[in-house]
Amino acid sequence: MPLETKQLRYAVLAAETKSFSRAAALLRIKQATLSRNVLNLEHRLGVKLFERRTRGAILTPEGMPIIDTARRILTEVDNLKDRARAMRNGDAGELTIGFCSSLTAGDLRFAIVEFQRRFPNVRLNGVERDRGFLHHALHAGVIDLAVVTGDLVDPEVKRRSLWSERVLVALPEHHPLAEVERVHWHDLRRQTFVLGTQDPGPDLMRLLRARLAEPGYEPDIEVQDISRENVVAMVSAGRFLTLVSESALGFHHPGSVFREVHEPTGQARIDYGCYWRSDDSSPALRRFLGLIRERYPDT
Repeated sequence: MPLETKQLRYAVLAAETKSFSRAAALLRIKQATLSRNVLNLEHRLGVKLFERRTRGAILTPEGMPIIDTARRILTEVDNLKDRARAMRNGDAGELTIGFCSSLTAGDLRFAIVEFQRRFPNVRLNGVERDRGFLHHALHAGVIDLAVVTGDLVDPEVKRRSLWSERVLVALPEHHPLAEVERVHWHDLRRQTFVLGTQDPGPDLMRLLRARLAEPGYEPDIEVQDISRENVVAMVSAGRFLTLVSESALGFHHPGSVFREVHEPTGQARIDYGCYWRSDDSSPALRRFLGLIRERYPDT
Protein backbone atom coordinates (compact mmCIF):
# COMPACT_ATOMS: atom_id res chain seq x y z
CA MET A 1 0.00 0.00 0.00
CA PRO A 2 1.25 3.53 -0.75
CA LEU A 3 2.31 5.88 1.99
CA GLU A 4 -0.29 8.35 3.18
CA THR A 5 0.54 12.01 3.75
CA LYS A 6 -1.62 11.82 6.87
CA GLN A 7 0.80 9.31 8.39
CA LEU A 8 3.75 11.51 7.47
CA ARG A 9 2.11 14.52 9.14
CA TYR A 10 1.43 12.55 12.31
CA ALA A 11 5.02 11.33 12.50
CA VAL A 12 6.53 14.77 11.81
CA LEU A 13 4.39 16.44 14.48
CA ALA A 14 5.21 13.67 16.97
CA ALA A 15 8.90 14.23 16.27
CA GLU A 16 8.56 17.99 16.73
CA THR A 17 6.59 17.74 19.99
CA LYS A 18 8.53 14.63 21.20
CA SER A 19 5.20 13.28 22.38
CA PHE A 20 2.40 11.26 20.84
CA SER A 21 -0.09 12.70 23.31
CA ARG A 22 0.86 16.33 22.60
CA ALA A 23 0.82 15.73 18.83
CA ALA A 24 -2.60 14.09 19.08
CA ALA A 25 -3.92 17.00 21.14
CA LEU A 26 -2.71 19.53 18.56
CA LEU A 27 -4.35 17.50 15.78
CA ARG A 28 -7.50 17.04 17.86
CA ILE A 29 -7.49 13.29 17.40
CA LYS A 30 -7.19 10.39 19.83
CA GLN A 31 -3.70 9.41 20.85
CA ALA A 32 -4.47 5.82 19.88
CA THR A 33 -5.31 6.95 16.33
CA LEU A 34 -2.01 8.79 15.98
CA SER A 35 -0.01 5.91 17.51
CA ARG A 36 -1.64 3.39 15.16
CA ASN A 37 -0.88 5.50 12.08
CA VAL A 38 2.76 6.03 13.06
CA LEU A 39 3.12 2.29 13.75
CA ASN A 40 1.65 1.47 10.33
CA LEU A 41 4.15 3.91 8.77
CA GLU A 42 7.03 2.17 10.52
CA HIS A 43 5.80 -1.20 9.27
CA ARG A 44 5.56 0.03 5.68
CA LEU A 45 9.02 1.58 5.80
CA GLY A 46 10.54 -1.31 7.69
CA VAL A 47 12.23 1.17 10.03
CA LYS A 48 11.59 1.99 13.69
CA LEU A 49 11.17 5.76 13.82
CA PHE A 50 10.58 6.36 17.54
CA GLU A 51 11.68 5.09 20.90
CA ARG A 52 8.46 5.04 22.93
CA ARG A 53 9.00 6.18 26.50
CA THR A 54 6.68 6.98 29.35
CA ARG A 55 7.54 10.67 29.11
CA GLY A 56 7.51 10.99 25.35
CA ALA A 57 8.69 9.72 21.97
CA ILE A 58 12.29 10.20 20.80
CA LEU A 59 13.46 9.76 17.24
CA THR A 60 15.78 6.87 16.56
CA PRO A 61 18.99 7.51 14.58
CA GLU A 62 17.34 5.75 11.61
CA GLY A 63 14.22 7.86 12.02
CA MET A 64 15.93 11.27 11.88
CA PRO A 65 16.72 11.35 8.11
CA ILE A 66 13.31 9.85 7.32
CA ILE A 67 11.48 12.56 9.25
CA ASP A 68 13.61 15.21 7.50
CA THR A 69 12.57 13.73 4.16
CA ALA A 70 8.94 13.60 5.29
CA ARG A 71 9.07 17.33 6.10
CA ARG A 72 10.30 18.12 2.59
CA ILE A 73 7.61 15.90 1.06
CA LEU A 74 4.88 17.60 3.08
CA THR A 75 6.19 21.04 2.12
CA GLU A 76 6.04 20.07 -1.56
CA VAL A 77 2.54 18.64 -1.13
CA ASP A 78 1.36 21.82 0.59
CA ASN A 79 2.97 23.98 -2.11
CA LEU A 80 1.29 21.85 -4.76
CA LYS A 81 -2.10 22.29 -3.12
CA ASP A 82 -1.57 26.04 -2.79
CA ARG A 83 -0.53 26.24 -6.45
CA ALA A 84 -3.57 24.28 -7.61
CA ARG A 85 -5.86 26.44 -5.48
CA ALA A 86 -4.28 29.59 -6.89
CA MET A 87 -4.72 28.34 -10.46
CA ARG A 88 -8.37 27.49 -9.81
CA ASN A 89 -8.89 30.98 -8.43
CA GLY A 90 -6.99 32.67 -11.25
CA ASP A 91 -4.20 33.83 -8.90
CA ALA A 92 -1.62 31.76 -10.76
CA GLY A 93 -1.25 30.12 -14.15
CA GLU A 94 -0.66 31.63 -17.56
CA LEU A 95 -2.41 34.20 -19.75
CA THR A 96 -1.50 35.13 -23.33
CA ILE A 97 -2.74 38.44 -24.71
CA GLY A 98 -2.62 39.30 -28.40
CA PHE A 99 -2.58 42.95 -29.35
CA CYS A 100 -2.23 45.17 -32.39
CA SER A 101 -0.92 48.31 -30.72
CA SER A 102 2.18 49.12 -28.75
CA LEU A 103 2.37 48.18 -25.10
CA THR A 104 4.79 50.98 -24.28
CA ALA A 105 2.04 53.53 -23.84
CA GLY A 106 -1.69 53.81 -23.47
CA ASP A 107 -4.43 52.00 -21.59
CA LEU A 108 -3.32 48.47 -22.53
CA ARG A 109 0.00 48.95 -20.80
CA PHE A 110 -1.69 50.32 -17.67
CA ALA A 111 -4.12 47.38 -17.56
CA ILE A 112 -1.31 44.83 -17.87
CA VAL A 113 0.86 46.55 -15.25
CA GLU A 114 -2.07 46.57 -12.82
CA PHE A 115 -2.85 42.91 -13.54
CA GLN A 116 0.75 41.88 -12.86
CA ARG A 117 0.73 43.90 -9.65
CA ARG A 118 -2.37 42.12 -8.40
CA PHE A 119 -1.54 38.64 -9.65
CA PRO A 120 2.27 38.31 -9.69
CA ASN A 121 2.08 34.51 -9.95
CA VAL A 122 0.27 34.59 -13.30
CA ARG A 123 2.71 34.34 -16.17
CA LEU A 124 1.67 36.94 -18.73
CA ASN A 125 2.67 36.47 -22.39
CA GLY A 126 2.21 38.96 -25.22
CA VAL A 127 1.80 38.44 -28.96
CA GLU A 128 1.91 41.51 -31.22
CA ARG A 129 0.52 40.77 -34.69
CA ASP A 130 -2.15 41.97 -37.09
CA ARG A 131 -5.85 41.45 -36.50
CA GLY A 132 -6.17 38.53 -38.94
CA PHE A 133 -3.42 36.56 -37.23
CA LEU A 134 -4.87 37.28 -33.78
CA HIS A 135 -8.31 36.11 -34.89
CA HIS A 136 -6.90 32.75 -36.01
CA ALA A 137 -4.67 32.51 -32.93
CA LEU A 138 -7.71 33.03 -30.72
CA HIS A 139 -9.53 30.09 -32.30
CA ALA A 140 -6.40 27.92 -32.19
CA GLY A 141 -5.95 28.57 -28.48
CA VAL A 142 -2.57 30.24 -29.03
CA ILE A 143 -3.84 33.36 -27.25
CA ASP A 144 -6.51 33.80 -24.60
CA LEU A 145 -7.46 37.38 -25.37
CA ALA A 146 -7.16 39.70 -28.38
CA VAL A 147 -7.10 43.49 -27.98
CA VAL A 148 -7.76 45.15 -31.33
CA THR A 149 -9.42 48.10 -33.00
CA GLY A 150 -12.60 47.67 -34.98
CA ASP A 151 -14.78 44.56 -34.91
CA LEU A 152 -14.20 40.82 -35.21
CA VAL A 153 -17.46 39.52 -36.61
CA ASP A 154 -17.49 36.01 -35.17
CA PRO A 155 -20.32 34.30 -33.26
CA GLU A 156 -17.81 32.07 -31.42
CA VAL A 157 -16.07 34.91 -29.61
CA LYS A 158 -17.24 37.37 -27.01
CA ARG A 159 -16.46 41.08 -27.09
CA ARG A 160 -16.13 43.82 -24.55
CA SER A 161 -15.56 47.47 -25.35
CA LEU A 162 -12.45 48.92 -23.80
CA TRP A 163 -11.13 52.42 -24.30
CA SER A 164 -10.91 54.84 -27.15
CA GLU A 165 -7.85 56.80 -28.23
CA ARG A 166 -7.57 60.15 -29.89
CA VAL A 167 -6.74 60.18 -33.59
CA LEU A 168 -3.79 62.41 -34.44
CA VAL A 169 -2.24 63.46 -37.70
CA ALA A 170 1.55 63.18 -37.89
CA LEU A 171 3.07 66.02 -39.93
CA PRO A 172 6.58 66.93 -41.06
CA GLU A 173 7.79 69.59 -38.65
CA HIS A 174 7.92 72.23 -41.44
CA HIS A 175 4.42 71.47 -42.81
CA PRO A 176 2.05 74.50 -42.76
CA LEU A 177 -0.43 72.60 -40.57
CA ALA A 178 2.29 72.16 -37.92
CA GLU A 179 1.66 75.79 -37.00
CA VAL A 180 -2.08 75.21 -36.57
CA GLU A 181 -3.34 74.53 -33.07
CA ARG A 182 -6.41 72.53 -34.14
CA VAL A 183 -6.67 70.43 -37.31
CA HIS A 184 -10.03 69.50 -38.85
CA TRP A 185 -10.75 66.89 -41.49
CA HIS A 186 -11.25 69.50 -44.21
CA ASP A 187 -7.69 70.74 -43.54
CA LEU A 188 -6.41 67.34 -44.64
CA ARG A 189 -8.04 67.25 -48.06
CA ARG A 190 -5.68 67.02 -51.04
CA GLN A 191 -2.85 65.76 -48.80
CA THR A 192 -0.89 62.55 -49.47
CA PHE A 193 -0.95 59.95 -46.70
CA VAL A 194 1.08 56.86 -45.88
CA LEU A 195 -0.36 54.12 -43.68
CA GLY A 196 0.92 50.73 -42.56
CA THR A 197 -0.79 47.40 -43.07
CA GLN A 198 -0.45 46.65 -39.36
CA ASP A 199 -3.35 47.53 -37.08
CA PRO A 200 -4.71 50.10 -36.53
CA GLY A 201 -3.63 51.10 -40.07
CA PRO A 202 -6.61 49.52 -41.87
CA ASP A 203 -9.10 51.18 -39.50
CA LEU A 204 -7.41 54.54 -39.89
CA MET A 205 -7.54 54.09 -43.67
CA ARG A 206 -11.29 53.48 -43.53
CA LEU A 207 -11.65 56.55 -41.34
CA LEU A 208 -9.67 58.68 -43.80
CA ARG A 209 -11.75 57.53 -46.73
CA ALA A 210 -15.01 58.08 -44.88
CA ARG A 211 -14.08 61.62 -43.84
CA LEU A 212 -12.22 62.90 -46.90
CA ALA A 213 -13.84 61.22 -49.89
CA GLU A 214 -15.79 63.51 -52.20
CA PRO A 215 -17.70 62.89 -55.42
CA GLY A 216 -15.03 62.04 -57.98
CA TYR A 217 -12.21 62.17 -55.44
CA GLU A 218 -10.55 59.55 -53.23
CA PRO A 219 -7.86 60.42 -50.67
CA ASP A 220 -4.31 59.79 -51.88
CA ILE A 221 -3.13 56.98 -49.58
CA GLU A 222 0.04 54.92 -49.99
CA VAL A 223 0.10 51.64 -48.08
CA GLN A 224 3.39 50.25 -46.76
CA ASP A 225 3.98 46.90 -45.05
CA ILE A 226 6.03 48.45 -42.26
CA SER A 227 5.60 49.19 -38.57
CA ARG A 228 3.84 52.23 -37.19
CA GLU A 229 7.17 53.66 -36.03
CA ASN A 230 8.63 53.41 -39.53
CA VAL A 231 5.50 54.97 -41.04
CA VAL A 232 6.03 58.02 -38.83
CA ALA A 233 9.71 58.02 -39.78
CA MET A 234 8.64 58.34 -43.43
CA VAL A 235 6.53 61.36 -42.49
CA SER A 236 9.59 63.19 -41.17
CA ALA A 237 11.10 62.97 -44.67
CA GLY A 238 8.48 65.49 -45.81
CA ARG A 239 6.53 63.62 -48.49
CA PHE A 240 3.61 62.23 -46.51
CA LEU A 241 1.22 62.69 -43.63
CA THR A 242 -0.16 59.82 -41.59
CA LEU A 243 -2.77 59.14 -38.93
CA VAL A 244 -1.93 57.48 -35.63
CA SER A 245 -3.68 56.73 -32.36
CA GLU A 246 -2.49 58.58 -29.30
CA SER A 247 -0.44 55.65 -27.97
CA ALA A 248 2.10 56.60 -30.68
CA LEU A 249 3.00 59.56 -28.48
CA GLY A 250 4.93 57.14 -26.30
CA PHE A 251 7.73 57.12 -28.90
CA HIS A 252 10.22 59.80 -29.84
CA HIS A 253 9.74 60.86 -33.47
CA PRO A 254 12.30 63.49 -34.48
CA GLY A 255 11.24 65.60 -37.44
CA SER A 256 7.51 64.99 -36.92
CA VAL A 257 4.81 66.80 -34.97
CA PHE A 258 1.37 65.58 -33.94
CA ARG A 259 -1.93 67.41 -33.93
CA GLU A 260 -5.34 66.21 -32.77
CA VAL A 261 -7.89 65.76 -35.52
CA HIS A 262 -11.26 67.37 -34.76
CA GLU A 263 -14.73 66.62 -36.00
CA PRO A 264 -17.78 68.85 -35.65
CA THR A 265 -18.75 66.94 -32.50
CA GLY A 266 -15.29 66.89 -30.89
CA GLN A 267 -12.04 64.98 -31.12
CA ALA A 268 -11.80 62.15 -33.63
CA ARG A 269 -11.32 58.85 -31.79
CA ILE A 270 -10.73 55.18 -32.55
CA ASP A 271 -12.27 52.43 -30.41
CA TYR A 272 -10.56 49.36 -28.92
CA GLY A 273 -12.19 46.14 -27.81
CA CYS A 274 -11.12 42.78 -26.38
CA TYR A 275 -12.22 39.38 -27.67
CA TRP A 276 -12.06 35.91 -26.19
CA ARG A 277 -13.45 32.47 -27.02
CA SER A 278 -16.87 31.87 -25.54
CA ASP A 279 -15.78 28.41 -24.34
CA ASP A 280 -12.57 29.60 -22.64
CA SER A 281 -12.91 28.87 -18.92
CA SER A 282 -9.38 29.94 -17.92
CA PRO A 283 -9.42 31.32 -14.35
CA ALA A 284 -6.57 33.73 -15.24
CA LEU A 285 -8.65 35.07 -18.14
CA ARG A 286 -11.59 35.49 -15.78
CA ARG A 287 -9.39 37.53 -13.45
CA PHE A 288 -8.17 39.76 -16.29
CA LEU A 289 -11.70 40.35 -17.54
CA GLY A 290 -12.72 41.26 -13.99
CA LEU A 291 -10.00 43.90 -13.92
CA ILE A 292 -11.16 45.17 -17.31
CA ARG A 293 -14.74 45.48 -16.05
CA GLU A 294 -13.45 47.36 -13.02
CA ARG A 295 -11.28 49.80 -14.99
CA TYR A 296 -13.65 50.25 -17.93
CA PRO A 297 -17.21 49.78 -16.63
CA ASP A 298 -20.08 49.64 -19.09
CA THR A 299 -21.55 53.02 -19.77
